[in-house]
Amino acid sequence: MTMFPPLGFFYILWKMRLRLLDLPWDLVVEILSRVPATTLSPLRFTCKLLNDLFNDQDFIKKHLDKAAKQGKVLMLSDLKVYSMTVDHDDNVVDPQALLNFKDFHIPVEIFKIFHCDGLLLCTTGDFRLVVWNPCTGQISWLPILYSDRYEHKSEFVLGYDNKKNYKILRYSWAKHALNHRVIKCRVYDFGSHSWRDLDDLILKKETIISKGVSLKGNTYWIADKQHEEDRLLSFDFSTERFKWMSIPFPSFGDDCVPRALSVVREEGLYVLYSSISRPLQNIEIWMTTDDNIGQTKDLSWSKFLSVEQVKKRFSSGMTFFMDEKKKAAVLCDLENRHNRNMDIVYIIGEDKRFMKITVGETRLLFLRPLIYNYVPSLVRIQQGRVMMTQRRKRKKRRIFRC
Repeated sequence: MTMFPPLGFFYILWKMRLRLLDLPWDLVVEILSRVPATTLSPLRFTCKLLNDLFNDQDFIKKHLDKAAKQGKVLMLSDLKVYSMTVDHDDNVVDPQALLNFKDFHIPVEIFKIFHCDGLLLCTTGDFRLVVWNPCTGQISWLPILYSDRYEHKSEFVLGYDNKKNYKILRYSWAKHALNHRVIKCRVYDFGSHSWRDLDDLILKKETIISKGVSLKGNTYWIADKQHEEDRLLSFDFSTERFKWMSIPFPSFGDDCVPRALSVVREEGLYVLYSSISRPLQNIEIWMTTDDNIGQTKDLSWSKFLSVEQVKKRFSSGMTFFMDEKKKAAVLCDLENRHNRNMDIVYIIGEDKRFMKITVGETRLLFLRPLIYNYVPSLVRIQQGRVMMTQRRKRKKRRIFRC
């Protein structure tokens, strides 16, 4: 694909803006509400009118409802976030830097990411949280509670309630525990710009065994309920409570256990099963697009992909996404090769299709690569009262100095 020179590209955008603004404003809004977010984002630089429109909450909601969902692939590798292009035919993975935080005065290393509604919740190497919209470039730093970081380990997930108010759940477990049994929960509210404890939310017998994924505002994990079958655990950000849902049983039998979850275009939920005791693994992937997900315990599942005797044993921390068009799964995992830790992408499909592609070397063994199906959006990060007050104070100081 030919790349436009910077000046030529913005000239084309400017001409597009002139033609758009010749139309009735209601028609302009209707047209733009159906245009993908990645195409709209550069238009905000062409005029103040369009920039104000893309910041309007009513337009953002309308755009989320009507615009086509463009699934992209993001990968966290060696403390950086990349946009990933996978070429199944040529066996090529081409990671291109999406953002390196070069506009900040200090370097930022990203340890973990969590995707929700076009926003990325990033945990940094210096124990901070930042919410970032890669499509619009908006970034918001958040206060973080690390007073008990030497006692507990924590994970952070992003979601929203039924009024579209964004929140963060922090769930913690004992540092030396053999499993991820939740012993403490806190919620961050963007409206009040503060954390609060959920003292009654403790999972006494349940253990979280997979990384969380977000679907329609709620977070989902694979979990074990002590001597019972594995189940699907969710956190409802409206009620701020955990819920349990059904999970399918694989056709390969008891040797095949659920290992990871994935979401495609924020429409369907996928669960990946793999065998745990055989030299050659069997892989099975089930999916649900049940409209009642989040409201009912019993979900409707269907088998999406089944592959036998895969020559790879995947770790419990691996992640994956689905290529629905080619009916293949793209998995991401860490592999130690000659005392070097390598981030690897695997492509598996029907007819025993299996590809292994080396992405690059990583410096830290305990940080496994993560791969996500990312849906760009124009969603804006809510700013709390504390942050807005601080900005007004800084603005007043600048005016006084002038």
